[in-house]
Amino acid sequence: MKKMLSILLVLVLVLSFTACSGTDEGPSGDEAGKIGLVVSTLNNPFFVDLKTGAEEKAAELGYELVVLDSENDPAKELSNVEDLVTQGVDLILINPADSDAVGNAVKEANANDIPVITLDRGAADGEVVTHIASDNVAGGVLAGEYIKEQLGGTGKVVELEGIAGTSAARDRGKGFNQAIEGTDIEVVAKQTANFDRTEGLNVMENILQGQDKIDAVFAHNDEMALGAMEAIKSAGRDIMVVGFDATGDALDSIEAGEMAATVAQQPKLIGSLGVESADQVLSGESVNAFIPVNLKLITAEKQASSDEPKKVGLVISTLNNPFFVDLKTGAEEKAAEIGYELVVLDSENDPAKELSNVEDLITQGVDLILINPADSDAVGNAVKQANANDIPVITLDRGASDGEVATHIASDNVAGGVLAGEYIKEQLGGTGKVIELEGIAGTSAARDRGKGFNQAIEGTDIEVVAKQTANFDRTEGLNVMENILQGQETIDAVFAHNDEMALGAMVAVKSSGRDIMVVGFDATGDALDSIEAGEMAATVAQQPTLIGSLGVESAQKILTGESVDSFIPVELKLITK
Repeated sequence: MKKMLSILLVLVLVLSFTACSGTDEGPSGDEAGKIGLVVSTLNNPFFVDLKTGAEEKAAELGYELVVLDSENDPAKELSNVEDLVTQGVDLILINPADSDAVGNAVKEANANDIPVITLDRGAADGEVVTHIASDNVAGGVLAGEYIKEQLGGTGKVVELEGIAGTSAARDRGKGFNQAIEGTDIEVVAKQTANFDRTEGLNVMENILQGQDKIDAVFAHNDEMALGAMEAIKSAGRDIMVVGFDATGDALDSIEAGEMAATVAQQPKLIGSLGVESADQVLSGESVNAFIPVNLKLITAEKQASSDEPKKVGLVISTLNNPFFVDLKTGAEEKAAEIGYELVVLDSENDPAKELSNVEDLITQGVDLILINPADSDAVGNAVKQANANDIPVITLDRGASDGEVATHIASDNVAGGVLAGEYIKEQLGGTGKVIELEGIAGTSAARDRGKGFNQAIEGTDIEVVAKQTANFDRTEGLNVMENILQGQETIDAVFAHNDEMALGAMVAVKSSGRDIMVVGFDATGDALDSIEAGEMAATVAQQPTLIGSLGVESAQKILTGESVDSFIPVELKLITK
């Protein structure tokens, strides 16, 4: 069975996604693990969606998921955790009913050496492996900025607060009040309605009786906002209502011209990322202390524009490499999922054809272009051509040295090179003679993988006795390695910047009858088969399918008015036999 030495790279806000990938193994190898999910309440569509996301991901990864409802009662929440401890779960996901009160439940799990992950709401006490949630302060700011803009910086507003003691209520209120601070907007009433629609209705009815003038309402969730909307409609008054969560009922209300806006969370993604992070923890991987999930403001205008089908172009450096075929597949699958038209063009590793492909996409009227550059320096002209036509550009796997790019999605190739170098250093005991087969000159991938590899072996007695490009190609890797073998009597290891070159080198090594360790980069199917067969020693695993998928996902965010980080890293791991 393949052993994985993993590194989790820095994960940042916007997405999608996004997007972390679990391993193929559960906590005991092939034995399925059991995960507990304690939900604050299943009487709220947001948390039902969270549960659904967790269930779908658990089924995908082969985990048993035990779901218990705390019914917004901290005492029942503690009882649920005790029940899960008794059932022998491997990890507990908790969506707290109360961020302060949940501490006892978390410590109960801690005492039994069961890892805990919090979802949507944090825990004020106890040890938590990671917290997965939207940035509720930022969401509150979104709502506040919208109301400030709509009111021209002056007016009277009501704030309907969530359950006292929850991090969601505290942080959403904090962000909202930060946004309106220093304006002439006055909060004339602030009262809890416990995230409940009926309470939102009742509280708002009372406030309406006591306040002659109200310009807007900000509710900490959509359930309270919908209740407030009913009270306002019954009173016959014209008051703007902004909620939080983007539940189905809230989106319908916005579409009908009732609610003005809502801050969109992604509860299914929160649940899915919970199980995915549990899988990583139980497989011995590290996870970040906080995993953010992207937010956006939904209004009637934005909702209408987001319903329009979009056309995205994807320019691939070459489809004569299984890595980029997988990248294309990931993009196609995500585009089909969200209803985007994807136009894929192959540059055949030719910068001139790459520029022609971009010009073709501009003529076709695409809304955004994804580029996997053939050459990081030469691609600048293609990027600037798109810039000149106001078409956003996202680079995948390889960066662009020139032009404006909305975001770059890739593995941290320097860190991957370090992984390979550290492995070779360890296997050789810090001394030996190695070969470095380089990728296409001018590509960021070749430059960064080589940089990381040489950083790792610096200061050791490992000597790079030959360094030559084989252009990421298997046949060139074979030919170059044959020539090197004739000129070098002692070679202990080979590091190739991709698996195609590594596989070519491996054929040359086998034909020569010599015993030389070969390490590649990409974890293609052929490379994994070679490792399993005891030929190649290791490869640095990228996730090309995920890179393609995140590319389309990020395109969707940009085209719906969301911001994305300038760099979106994708996890790497070293794979050995």
